[in-house]
Amino acid sequence: MRRVFASALLLLVPVLSCRLERRGPIRRVIVVEGPAWVDVQPAERAGLRLLLEDLAETGGATVLVPPPGGGPPLAGVLRIALEGSRTGSGLRLQARILGIDGSERDLVPAAPDPRDQLQQVLAAAGFRSPASAAILPDDPARLLPLAEVYAATLTGTDQEARAAGAKAQALAAQEPECAPAALACAESAYRRLLNPSPANLEAQMVCSQAFETALNLLPGYPRAAEEAGRFYTDTGNQRRALETLFSAADRWPRSSGLRTGMAYAARTTGLLEGARAALRAREVLEGGAAARDLFPETTFLYTGEWDRFGAWLGTGPGERPDPLPDFYRGYLRLLQGRRDEALLNFRAAERPAESDVQFQSLARAYRLALDGNRPEALLTLRLLTRSRQDLRVPDGEFTFKLAEAYGFVGVPDEAMDAAQLAFSQGFGCTPWFERTPLLAPLHDLPRWRALLSHLQERQKLLEERFPARGFGAKVPGA
Repeated sequence: MRRVFASALLLLVPVLSCRLERRGPIRRVIVVEGPAWVDVQPAERAGLRLLLEDLAETGGATVLVPPPGGGPPLAGVLRIALEGSRTGSGLRLQARILGIDGSERDLVPAAPDPRDQLQQVLAAAGFRSPASAAILPDDPARLLPLAEVYAATLTGTDQEARAAGAKAQALAAQEPECAPAALACAESAYRRLLNPSPANLEAQMVCSQAFETALNLLPGYPRAAEEAGRFYTDTGNQRRALETLFSAADRWPRSSGLRTGMAYAARTTGLLEGARAALRAREVLEGGAAARDLFPETTFLYTGEWDRFGAWLGTGPGERPDPLPDFYRGYLRLLQGRRDEALLNFRAAERPAESDVQFQSLARAYRLALDGNRPEALLTLRLLTRSRQDLRVPDGEFTFKLAEAYGFVGVPDEAMDAAQLAFSQGFGCTPWFERTPLLAPLHDLPRWRALLSHLQERQKLLEERFPARGFGAKVPGA
């Protein structure tokens, strides 16, 4: 009966979404993990938070990512601090709700079923999700196992996400109508694709089918659509990414993460006005309160808004090594002709860190070239290129960064090869192909002119299919 009722509610989702859109001001929510947990493991806590976020988002809220370390309450943002304890084989949840007016309320749900407890917390915050039965497991005893694999696949390391795959598949078999279980399978499969190994179209198809399963169980499922959009973009299928994201945003217009995904897919294929419209919509939805995506927003780089891009990056470097922003600080200063400052930032990007190894290697190549060690710089680039030959998620945007580095080092043939490879991998930002000063020496080559012709043709088709006005649709004031 519960699933029958859920199916009936899901049929009403488009109607409910339209009503939510007209209901009034945007309502922003942050869900955090409170301090009072007993016998509930960290991954289970994180997963419960993610599930409550899904409930809130499908209840019409704009869910913001919690600031690092918790941070102080944000003005105009409702804050839910979720806590709980394991009681034998059961779970007892509670919450502290901090209203946008500064009021505080402690809530201990009366329901014995932890699924109902989550929904009571949501109701106390002023929301109701029509998709709750598709988000929560059919068996309440599987809520914590679901939370554990959900967090491992979505927020864990690549190794943790891959390792959780078998658990996710077993859970999805037990809960075939639970959309987060299906999404956990998809995300684990996606992380496995990130592990270097020979190209495997079958593995990509399995991953794609897993995302589609999640989106069929919960049409427009915001988190699944955002993750699927990233997967399709990274594998060079921006058309499918945008179709998935537009469909989801039509149902859940208040999801800011969907606009992040739109901007990524759009910028990598040259739809820069669309990307800017998506970012404006995200800014309206979030009210300037939070930045959902920690990756540097290169839309502003490609549009030539370098001051804005630089303001996002900050001056850096910080005490904690973070290769990605440090690389882009050096890269931007190099584009601006500030070579001494670029050298310092590239050196900072090489500091030991546990992530973004490819950007560290790219920073090393630029640093060597700026130090006058061209042979070592070229060797570094060639080794990095070779290490990426077996990637099953090729990331054409990074391949284009390699092309620019080859251009800077002064090997036009290899720069041209990398630029063509980036295009074949799906990166087609025509304005940046034309604008980047690092590849200016290629502009007179017949191969370059032919490549530009192909880029322009593909971009025109996508602009006709996805006009810029659609990227901010249904967001008041965007």
